[in-house]
Amino acid sequence: MRTFLVALLLSAIVAAPASADRPRYLALGDSVPVWNGKRSYPNLIQRHLRHRLPRLALRNLAASGATTDSMLKGSQYLEARRYLRAHRGHVALITIDIGGNDIVGCAGMGGPDSPCSKRALAQIKRNLTTMLRGLRRSAPRVPVIGMTYYDPYLGYWLAGGDYRDLALSTVPGLVELNKLLTKVYGGRAKTADVEGAFRSTDLNTMVASRWGTVPVAVARACSWLDITCVPGQPEGFGDDPNAKGAKVIARAFERKIDRVIRR
Repeated sequence: MRTFLVALLLSAIVAAPASADRPRYLALGDSVPVWNGKRSYPNLIQRHLRHRLPRLALRNLAASGATTDSMLKGSQYLEARRYLRAHRGHVALITIDIGGNDIVGCAGMGGPDSPCSKRALAQIKRNLTTMLRGLRRSAPRVPVIGMTYYDPYLGYWLAGGDYRDLALSTVPGLVELNKLLTKVYGGRAKTADVEGAFRSTDLNTMVASRWGTVPVAVARACSWLDITCVPGQPEGFGDDPNAKGAKVIARAFERKIDRVIRR
């Protein structure tokens, strides 16, 4: 019996590291990291990293509708810190996108200087700063990569008139939001440039598209988001990426991740 117990203990000790040493990737955020199911950007990032981290395990805690307030005060942030503590020393990467839902309702209400936008930006800065500090305490030296946002209102440009004015009015607010996010995440090296990938502020470069000749920002929003774009009509609003958009977002993250994960 004693020989059997010693053998069992030794087998457990040998077997445990195989699971414990598995590298981990934690994804946090709103609907963007989960909207496309297995084709969402964290899943694409996981596949991209397979050649360097072949046994990389993805834990995606992102939740549709999340704001910085609901993330901080709800279960996502607390569960993330528990996960990081439980797998201390084995987490290779954290990605996060949050803040879009805090401010999306302020569109068309006076731009980044409106009371609505000011309140939303202050909330984002306060809550995101708190969460990033906590994540870094739970996982020292683990890369945390955030992202800037695209503009989901640009499809309204196609309707002309007041709707086009609405689309144009959202761009300064997007710029202000993304400047804040980039600063809070720690600068460009730690922030995936999704705004740049979508060319969300470029309303001067005209390109041929299925919707006619339109600004490149409009063409990319209509091509890569789950909005419905019809010339002469208001967009069918949505604020998440489609499968093509998820690939674009993943590539924006990967450009930053490849610089910090070299194993």
